[in-house]
Amino acid sequence: MSRHDPLLHQLIGAEFLSKRRSALLADAPRVGKTGAAIIASDYVQADRILVVTTASGRPVWSRGFDDWSVFRRKTAVLYKGGLTKEHLTADRLIVGWPALSAVHKTLAAEQWDVGIFDESHYAKSTEAKRTQALYGVFDGDHRNNHHAISDACAIRWPLTGTPIPNAPNDLFPMMRALCPERLTTKHGEFDVSSYKDFLARYCHVRKKAISRWTKIDVIVGGKNLPELNARLKGFWLRRTQADVGITSPIYDLLPVHITDAQRRRIEADIEGAEDILAAAETGETKSLDMHLGTLRRATGSVKAAGVIQAVKDEFESGLDKIVIMCWHKDAMDQIQAGLSSYGVVRVDGGTTPTKRDAAQQAFQTDRKCRVFVGQIIACGEAIDLSAAAELIFAESSFVPKDMAQAALRITNHGQRRQPRVRVAALEGSIDEALQSILTRKVKTITETMK
Repeated sequence: MSRHDPLLHQLIGAEFLSKRRSALLADAPRVGKTGAAIIASDYVQADRILVVTTASGRPVWSRGFDDWSVFRRKTAVLYKGGLTKEHLTADRLIVGWPALSAVHKTLAAEQWDVGIFDESHYAKSTEAKRTQALYGVFDGDHRNNHHAISDACAIRWPLTGTPIPNAPNDLFPMMRALCPERLTTKHGEFDVSSYKDFLARYCHVRKKAISRWTKIDVIVGGKNLPELNARLKGFWLRRTQADVGITSPIYDLLPVHITDAQRRRIEADIEGAEDILAAAETGETKSLDMHLGTLRRATGSVKAAGVIQAVKDEFESGLDKIVIMCWHKDAMDQIQAGLSSYGVVRVDGGTTPTKRDAAQQAFQTDRKCRVFVGQIIACGEAIDLSAAAELIFAESSFVPKDMAQAALRITNHGQRRQPRVRVAALEGSIDEALQSILTRKVKTITETMK
């Protein structure tokens, strides 16, 4: 028997998947896609299951099969090196996206009852090796499916809470490989089976100068989206957090006081403040990195000190637990040391899956473990930190989506409190204006994903 009682919407999601050879479960983060997919694999009585997931998602899925499946079958996880006999004879094999291109020929030579492609937006680019390993090589109007893992799976279920991370063209590799008939005139007035035609029909493209002599095509948005949505009808299912009763976070700034001398020192090397804020508005992350890369490191220490003091004050006022997200390890070190007496666990890009799981479990279950310090990218997916209802970004990412994903770690079905997310900002400086823009964008993304 499974260890968890599924929620109604998970059973509905499982039924949706089980009735389709190819289907996308696009539920918003924290809604419960893992459980739904595992239950669906039980419904179809799959003997051999291949799961492709993120590096940090591998232990989550290993535990998930124990928690959600009624069948006790052998599970193997590829953590490093190549595939062994033990991996290939297991009933369930879990592989990370980073290893996919190295092992895809072996995986494609096997026969799988079900292929579950978790965080399937990782395979959004036709040029990426992991996309080609999963879906095949796209060449004009053709798809070379030689050694394509998806074609070795009798049933294919991609899962992602962000099916369109950037623009509609992100959907093309998945649709071309898993539901190619939906790109033909059978499902629309135009045949968009080639990437070129799909791009022309559903994306706004503009020329962008990258030098005095060179311009490149840049996708700036979508068009004809109702038509594209009609093509996808019946192929995907999406429920938002609001649909299933999860309360979304509220957002605010956490002002950090600095002296005039500190402000002058921090902003001494900044030129073109208006251009920087304009870049933040338009999402020109490369421009932001160029202008503010060193500034972010300099402000990180000042912000970390302010966050440490704020958290200490809040603990004294009755706060139970808190999650603090950073960009740099230096800031993480400072916060970890400054709050060590409150019980701190930490996850950054170098944390092994085993230690990551242990840190999550400690924070979720140990009352003495009151602080979780995480690196934004490393903690954006496949981790539950809902023992806390408070999260502070001591540093920010210039990509609002990264922050929106990380912020959702304190939301789930068991969260009975109103989650609150704050972004540290240096009071009265350009940093405060910049963080206001980023916070607004993160809030907008979260509202859209409700």
